[in-house]
Amino acid sequence: MNRRDFLRMNTSGSSFRARSPQDWDDTLGVTAGLEERPGQLTRADALHLLRRFTLAPTHDLLAEIEGKTAQEAVELLLGPVYDPELNPEPLPEPPGPWVDSTEEDPLEADLITRNQIEKRWENQHDMLRQWWVERMHAETLPAREKLTLFWSGHFTTEFTFDDVYSVPQLLYRQNQMLRSYRQGDLKQFVEQVTLDGAMLAYLGGELNVAGNPNENYARELFELFTTGLGWYSEAEVQASARVLTGWKASKYNSAPAPRGMYKSYFIPEDHDIGAKELLGGIIAARDEDFNTEVLVRRDEIRGMIELIFALERNDGREHAVARFIGEKLYHYFIYSKPVAPPEDFMLQLQQRFIDNNYNMRAVLGAILRSAHFYEPAVRGVQIKTPAEFMVGFARQMGASPATVATAMAQVEQDLFDPRDVSGWDGYRAWISTKTYPLRAAFTRELIRAIPDAQLVDWARRFTGFDDAYLLTAAVEEFLLPRPVSTERHDAYVDALLTGETRDYEWPEIIGGTDPGSAALRLRSLLTAISRAPDFHLC
Repeated sequence: MNRRDFLRMNTSGSSFRARSPQDWDDTLGVTAGLEERPGQLTRADALHLLRRFTLAPTHDLLAEIEGKTAQEAVELLLGPVYDPELNPEPLPEPPGPWVDSTEEDPLEADLITRNQIEKRWENQHDMLRQWWVERMHAETLPAREKLTLFWSGHFTTEFTFDDVYSVPQLLYRQNQMLRSYRQGDLKQFVEQVTLDGAMLAYLGGELNVAGNPNENYARELFELFTTGLGWYSEAEVQASARVLTGWKASKYNSAPAPRGMYKSYFIPEDHDIGAKELLGGIIAARDEDFNTEVLVRRDEIRGMIELIFALERNDGREHAVARFIGEKLYHYFIYSKPVAPPEDFMLQLQQRFIDNNYNMRAVLGAILRSAHFYEPAVRGVQIKTPAEFMVGFARQMGASPATVATAMAQVEQDLFDPRDVSGWDGYRAWISTKTYPLRAAFTRELIRAIPDAQLVDWARRFTGFDDAYLLTAAVEEFLLPRPVSTERHDAYVDALLTGETRDYEWPEIIGGTDPGSAALRLRSLLTAISRAPDFHLC
């Protein structure tokens, strides 16, 4: 996307859910495929990789990645291999002891008690958002929060829906689950999401009982979570809903908790024990003696997931999951405009899914190492999400993230509370007449709030910091996704020198004992760069 296109773009938003491949146009023209990018990563390559797989490059991360091969860099970003069931990854500490506190069901309480409970939940949601922002802001290696954010917009749950609230304690546990399974076995991941307490409450799973199935989750399991539209029938949604009958989430201190508070559990009498036929397979009927939590989970839940992922049908649907998830990853990490990804690249990626039995780490690694990923045509074409824009800039500047969660919500990325089950639309929906001024105001305030000495120390970390031209070029490269023209570079140098300072005076200013003078000029440069449309791109 060039600057003129960015300024002219409409902001009505776009939803992958509503579009079909026939509506897409292809404007990328990238011919490189999934073959690995050869050689060592240049500084520009490393910055691009960090922009796409982390919330933003930092001085320290850049030093870790620059000069590595793509394979070495990606392994550092992905980190050690963990099995979330046999060898769990250490997870962030919770935002507070309240994550284990309990409440009565507010819908069964008197009005005053209900209001008190919901006010506590609102405060806990605020704490949960800030906790996650702080995890994003402080992240080093391995990088996991950007991928966790991706999955939170894919396997979506809202804090506010249908005039009620999701229980924050369940949302916390769901977020940790997304983090644990983010790069493992996608089939296991789908199983965890299917029986997750927050998801059971959000998409009607708790209302799904034998004789009166609730189809909400079954429908979204296909449409939004695994295959996408067009690869399943209404009868298969109905059969899947019957598979999923009988599961509940323990979430109130006045309700059963047979496996412990905030754990999902199974009620045999609520489960449909009849045979279910879907996707060319049959899930056998069971008698009452075998209608247990362990057996139903093993035979029916996993059996249904295996059928969704099955490769043996040869009816055109056998690669639906690989296609759908592959396109979601492509749009998130490479090019978010809803154009059809290059067919050759997607076929290679689809085969990588299949060859690795839907292991997400293998697929992510292939994308991030690929020659396609590093092509010039895919750099600087993504509109930064609020997380990338706000958390990212605070990370890059070493600034406090104290106001970031609230600012993100104002520009329509409210963590733990996307607008609906399809998640955030993304792409052009991030920029509107409402959000653009708020993004600009956030940047101005952040630049203004950085202490003088801290800002000068930040600048001194760039090679050539005592040369106005070299420092300006280094800051441009650090904060903007593509090289700028000579005219723009000269204008940014003028901004640094504030029209009053000679370039030969800069070494004395940046090396002096009074940080205020240098900080004033650095703020002028940062403000000028932050006003550019491509500052909103990555």
